[in-house]
Amino acid sequence: MAGAGSRDMLTVAALGRRLGQADPTTLSNFAWFAARRGHHRIALEAARAAVAMPDPPRAAWRALERLAAGHTDGMLLAAAGHDKGDLIPPGNPLTTAIVAHRHMELAVAEACYRAALDRTSLAPAAWNGLAVLHEQRRERTAADNAWAHAIAAGSVAGIHNHALAMLQRGFAHRARSALTRWLGRPDTPASLQFLAGYAALIDQDPAAAMSLLTAAVGIDPDSARAQFTLGLACERLGLHADALVAIRRALLLSPWYQPQVWLLERGGDTAPVELPVDDGGSSNAAHTDDVLLSVGRSLLQMAQFGEALAVFDQVLVHQPSQTAALFHRGVALAKLRRYGEALEDWEVVGRTDPASELGEASRRHARSARQLAALFSTQ
Repeated sequence: MAGAGSRDMLTVAALGRRLGQADPTTLSNFAWFAARRGHHRIALEAARAAVAMPDPPRAAWRALERLAAGHTDGMLLAAAGHDKGDLIPPGNPLTTAIVAHRHMELAVAEACYRAALDRTSLAPAAWNGLAVLHEQRRERTAADNAWAHAIAAGSVAGIHNHALAMLQRGFAHRARSALTRWLGRPDTPASLQFLAGYAALIDQDPAAAMSLLTAAVGIDPDSARAQFTLGLACERLGLHADALVAIRRALLLSPWYQPQVWLLERGGDTAPVELPVDDGGSSNAAHTDDVLLSVGRSLLQMAQFGEALAVFDQVLVHQPSQTAALFHRGVALAKLRRYGEALEDWEVVGRTDPASELGEASRRHARSARQLAALFSTQ
């Protein structure tokens, strides 16, 4: 059976080569045929070739949309001699571009974004999508040029993403400056208000961050990332009770803290699609663990040692050698008079990161814990 499948793939691939640069209708139907035979890669290449040609049929766009999403069903056959009405893809090419972009089919996404530029109503969102794509490829000049087009055409996502790109490049102050002119308006969206607060926090300005993020959650109380970040700002300012309130609200909305997302507009009044800046679940866990560390520190400050211990334990499940979590768990254990366990955590920190502030503090705490342990053992 495996040999028969290989022969079938070779036959279908050979047929594709013979078709070469056939007309878009033929290539679209070949994509349908290859997909029906289960050869996704060959079908996708044919669909890409079809939409890259002048006047591709509706079926070619449909094939590309389905294949870019990893599906081989739901495709259409193209009729020979399709009329002009069939030249417009179902919905719009922007939809296909975003599906492809989410699945990191960047060549497909770029072709579809460029097709969408021909429509006045879709152009701002298409420029923004192209800019994100260029930024992901580290083509920064092209990204900035595309965002300039998007912002000039009124793309809110373009404003957001350009500022986020500045943050990603290490220019928090530039990001804040780019966002300032859009704040304070009655129609300022929560996404821009949040990003301004997040940028202020990255720029080591927690007071400004708290003000901006308070406004963001006022606009959208259900924004988990705004609530999480507000909690982080409050913790930095020593407002531990407020930090706990905000972060607990956030955890009711989402188990993950994902502060950095590209926004891809779909046109009209529909909500934008979110594309995480960081790939994979590990980055989500890392951001969330940062929040949990903040929660744990606030609980320590409020003398809720048992709860703090549980939070640090949760962080250490994901990152067993996380020195900040180990250090603060040691503090919680010592407050609970579990000095032996506290010593174990502090000794690990001292060995793992001896030259750091936490390493030095761990050695001081360890000396005190040994004295207290000896004192209690004689009582």
